[in-house]
Formats: sequence, structure tokens, C-alpha cells
Amino acid sequence: MVTIEVDEEVYSKLKALAEPFVDTPNTVLKRLLFQEPLTVNFLSKPISTNSNANRSPSGKNFISSETFVASFLKKYGEKFRMRTPYRMMFESENHLIYFQNFNKSGTANLWYRLSKGSLNALRTTKKIALVCFTNLSEKIIYEIPMKDIDIQATKANWEKDFFEVNIDPANSRWRELDWNIDGFIVRVNE
Repeated sequence: MVTIEVDEEVYSKLKALAEPFVDTPNTVLKRLLFQEPLTVNFLSKPISTNSNANRSPSGKNFISSETFVASFLKKYGEKFRMRTPYRMMFESENHLIYFQNFNKSGTANLWYRLSKGSLNALRTTKKIALVCFTNLSEKIIYEIPMKDIDIQATKANWEKDFFEVNIDPANSRWRELDWNIDGFIVRVNE
């Protein structure tokens, strides 16, 4: 491992391009420097938490976000590739889908963040743009079209150029926009 120094401007840009709770400065730089398209055809079977292959060393079931996302994308019947610089944004011929992942059972709050950059990519595409807020441990996804998010943001007088997203899973309510998103929930079967 080599240590480098960057100025405040570069560091701020790295932070803006990072996926919260996922990326390090190194993973962001790798994405930017080695822009090899990644395909999401690596999953040959549906999600299952019953096999020993999906057990952590403590014996608890887990699903990686990559496996969960890849399995979900199969429903579209299209080939997807990762859209850089976003680790969890995937693009096909017809869709641009951005995943924000959470992984904790029984929580009273699901927290996500949509940055200005990711919102710009979703808003400017000519493809069907979707945001998927997941909770892997509960096997649920709130699959919401970007156009519906913008409509609700306008109704709620949201003026920021990013979204802090706090979802009450018991009531399927996006707190900041005071929006019931129950109609967008998808339950992923084993």
C-alpha cells in the first residue's frame, strides 16, 4: 500500500463520487482510472439464503449487495453494465437503475443518500430511470421511477440538490417528502 496526498479540492471530489458507507478513496479512484464496464451476467441462480455458501463465519445468513442486485436486474431481461463512476448504477439499452443498499433487519429507519451527481445522471438520461432503495436482510426493494421522485419533491417543496432519504419501513413512508411509497415495494422471494 502506498500513501499519497491530495489537496482539499480533489478530496472533496472523491467524497462527492463515493457511495456512502461503501467506498473508500481507493475504490473511487479505481473506478475512475480503470473504467472497464462490468456486466451483471455473473449470477446463474436466484437469490437464496438457504445454502452454506451464503453463511457468514458466525453462521448467520447473508446476501451480498452485488448478488442481490444482479438477481433483481434479471427481471428486466436485458444486459446491464455498471455505469461509472457509480458502483451501484447499472445501465442497459432501455434502463438506468441506481441502487442504494441497506442491510439490517428490524430497523425503524432505512437511511440512504442520493447525491447531486447521481441525480443528474438519472434526470438527464433518455432511458427509463429508476432508483431502488433496498434492505437486503428483509429482501425488499422500493423501486421508484425518478420522475415520480421529482414530482413528489416538487409537492413537498424540496429545494436541495440532493436527497437525504429516511424511510420508515413499518409504514413505507419517505419521511423527508412525507410520501407513502408502499405502492413501489417489491418483495424478493428466495
